[in-house]
Amino acid sequence: MSQKDPDQLERELKDAFKNRALIYWEIYDELRLELGPDQAQKLLSRAIERRGKAAGDALFRNTHADPVAIGERFLAVSPANGRLFPTDVRRDDKGGIHIQVKVCPLKEAWEESKLPAADMAMICKIAGHFDNGVFGGRGVSFSADTWTEGKSGCCHLHLERA
Repeated sequence: MSQKDPDQLERELKDAFKNRALIYWEIYDELRLELGPDQAQKLLSRAIERRGKAAGDALFRNTHADPVAIGERFLAVSPANGRLFPTDVRRDDKGGIHIQVKVCPLKEAWEESKLPAADMAMICKIAGHFDNGVFGGRGVSFSADTWTEGKSGCCHLHLERA
């Protein structure tokens, strides 16, 4: 079996993330039609957050409750060495770390699908619950600003001392 070219692997990984985004949208849309938008958002957010918690439990198994250590661990395992989710990182003088995601393949998929801005902001908020699960319960304070119309980039993750 021949090895794949790293650029091809990166494209395939990006496509997989985009597919995940479109699955999120299709599930949300179906739930919204059946249960209404509020209940759909609540259910899908809860399920995505639960999956994020499992991912965070594995990722941070041996990481102590320090915002910078957690942020650096998260960045160290970013797909394709950070190329799929390029970031700007700022550390503050109180021991916090703030990660601005500049590009996100999930958001790109929703843009390519021509979702209206309000729907895109909603699904970004729902998808952001994955990060709530990943970072919640780690002994640090976590909050995130997800994309809204008129903002550049994607989500902005804030990890600070509890």
